[in-house]
Amino acid sequence: MHAITPYLRGIAARHGARWADPGKRPDAQEAQAMWGAVLDGVVSDLELGALMASLTVVGESVDELLGLHRAITERCARMRPRLDLCAVSIPVYGLVPGEAPFGALLALLLRRFGVPVILHGCLESSAGELSAAVLLRELGVLPCASIAEAEHRLVADGIVFVPAPLLSPSLARALSLRARLGTPNSAHLAAMALDPGGMGAVRLVTVVPGTPTQGLPAFLAATEGDALVLTWPAGETPANIALLPRIARLSQGNEAVVFESDAVHRSVLEIPPGGTEAAQWIREVVARHAPVPVPLVKLAAACLHASGVAPDIAQAKAIVALQSGRLAA
Repeated sequence: MHAITPYLRGIAARHGARWADPGKRPDAQEAQAMWGAVLDGVVSDLELGALMASLTVVGESVDELLGLHRAITERCARMRPRLDLCAVSIPVYGLVPGEAPFGALLALLLRRFGVPVILHGCLESSAGELSAAVLLRELGVLPCASIAEAEHRLVADGIVFVPAPLLSPSLARALSLRARLGTPNSAHLAAMALDPGGMGAVRLVTVVPGTPTQGLPAFLAATEGDALVLTWPAGETPANIALLPRIARLSQGNEAVVFESDAVHRSVLEIPPGGTEAAQWIREVVARHAPVPVPLVKLAAACLHASGVAPDIAQAKAIVALQSGRLAA
């Protein structure tokens, strides 16, 4: 077994425990080595539980999350589908309310515009939330059973759901601690920044104040690759799809704001609860039998531009507005 006692004592010191050694936060390389031991299963259950619980209290530094992110990436399966455009990656790990229906709606909308979409996350749901796996099944998107199937279906169908255990069994083990500890842990946060399969996807990341996701922007800025960061105003979540979040594109640590959040509070519009009802409403929106919410037009445009469909955001917005029956705002 690998001992992480010095690391735990350093965390305790940061929380103000008098008995603990002062210690310092590890840099990204040290954190990567420590998390590698955790993911490889050579840390005792007692120390692992103490580590996850302690970080839930004191929070993770950017280097600690970056080290975990790198350790997970090293242990992830690789994907090399032959795509003409960059795929958009949508994580669905149950960290914020409304994440699953919001992600499913956006994924099917993007597929209609020819953007390949890979959703990845947990098969089970968090308490009180609709499972992404259940909703996607209602929409005809079944979990992939192998990496080869994921590559084939992404090329053929333009949309796939890859469960975390398929991407990385070691990541799935860390995620499963949520059921035992009762709260999300560091692995959920690091997984939000994954480029699944290392395929160069544009990562779509949701940030909601007051949830564990609120510290993600600084961490994402330290990772490689492109990301679209959606930041909701305080008190709002993706459950209200009538509200436009702040949309910023991160590329190699540089941020460019694509759209600012709505200055005026819009009326609340939520996707119907329940897998069957939500799936039916999503189908109607995607088929243009129901209007596409204005914020989704702008978000889809940001994704089209980032994936290479349109050379600039104005043209991307025109494409989405025209095909969704909306005038470009």
